[in-house]
Amino acid sequence: MLTENSSCNACAAAAARFDRRQFVATASVLSMGALVTASCGDGIISGPEAIPPFPADPFTFDPRTVSALQQVGGRVVVSSGLASPILLERMSTAQYRALSLVCPHKGTIVDVRSSGFVCPNHGARFALDGEWTGGQETAGLAPVAVRNNADGTLTIGGVPTPPALSLSAGSAVFVTSIVGAGTMAPQTVAVNNEGGGTISGLQVSLAYAPNQRSGWLNVAIDQASTPATLTLTATRGTIPAGTYSATVTVNAPNVSTGAQTVAVTMLVQDPASPASLLLSASALSFTVAQGIAPVAQTVQINNGGGGAVLGITAAVNYGTGASGWLTPSLSGTTAPATLTLRPNITGLAVGTYTATVVVAATGLANRTLTVTLTVNPPGLQVTIAAWPALANVGGVVGSVGNINGGPVAVVRTSANSFSAFSMVCPHAGTTILVVNNASFRCPNHGALFDREGNNLPDGSQITDNLTQYTVVYTPGASTFVVTL
Repeated sequence: MLTENSSCNACAAAAARFDRRQFVATASVLSMGALVTASCGDGIISGPEAIPPFPADPFTFDPRTVSALQQVGGRVVVSSGLASPILLERMSTAQYRALSLVCPHKGTIVDVRSSGFVCPNHGARFALDGEWTGGQETAGLAPVAVRNNADGTLTIGGVPTPPALSLSAGSAVFVTSIVGAGTMAPQTVAVNNEGGGTISGLQVSLAYAPNQRSGWLNVAIDQASTPATLTLTATRGTIPAGTYSATVTVNAPNVSTGAQTVAVTMLVQDPASPASLLLSASALSFTVAQGIAPVAQTVQINNGGGGAVLGITAAVNYGTGASGWLTPSLSGTTAPATLTLRPNITGLAVGTYTATVVVAATGLANRTLTVTLTVNPPGLQVTIAAWPALANVGGVVGSVGNINGGPVAVVRTSANSFSAFSMVCPHAGTTILVVNNASFRCPNHGALFDREGNNLPDGSQITDNLTQYTVVYTPGASTFVVTL
């Protein structure tokens, strides 16, 4: 359904006329022609009588049906139901950015310009990314969550969660023989964003295990933004029989999960030597908050020599504190095989637990794997390094994650303490926005809050203070936990 509108404020009116039943599987595309250059102030200094609600309810949109989105940099205005219009922009081959077009000051629909956005009511100006740049002082345009679906469509709506860097595999094993010196088939790892927003500036580094041969692994990434593909290529050359290890680290600025790693092993077999049992890792660690199921991890089991490795078994010996929390499973009883380890934290108190997994095979020396499980208090775990503003006392960040479905703001109050509070405005439930890295404003009715979450009297709406959360932090630690 296409509609032609003659002004920016008409976008809101058009959105208000749409029947929600029309948007079960799609959304309306509003005309960009007038929005790009129109000067559409309505002269209502107090702002519009009714502000279209934030697009909190996600809807499905197919970018392949819109010609403007077939190239990077393409922009289009879309709307679903009675919600406020959204500017959708294609940032890369598979990345999109969405912004609410409601001015945070008084709720007027902003004009879309080639260089950014301008509010026709009081003259607030915004950059292409929605950040306030001048004119009437206010917050930036509210970001809207965008998620890529497997069928090529987008799900748009709600408040974005923080970018979360993820890898499709945490380990890679190359197996070759000492006979011959060919290059082994490359292996690929998908690099994705499992959170909100966008991830760009991907960086990849390679470190070989100490006191081992180096130079046998080549690492390449096809682009600097997600989704990306990491390609690993191993070449034995003249390296003698043995097991060689390296770690590939993938990182990006401002990701809530921090750097992610791939443990790479090259196994060079000597067919003339006896069979031997080899593991791709000697230690694994799990860290999880109470109430969150840990993700399973795997270890590759291989034969380091000739012959065959048969009758593989895996048994768990527990340290002090608790037992029965780790379940091992094998893909087979002959090498090569995969050992999957899955913790179960049900009933475990906050603390650190250890176990040793003994891997055995018929007639061969056993191998051991040390497993550490850290159970943190329930709540949101925040990695300090993922949010550069938190490196300094007074640093303010918003939307570090969600508690009870709502985004969380964090302030570093001292070298050894943080405060956290809900970003849901107590007045009408709208998500507040960070203003100049120093305070917060509700984009709906203008309620203003200081960095402690206190409602300020100089805002245009008086309401309750923001809901405070508890922060559990050990001085010197790299993470902290936000709880109710």
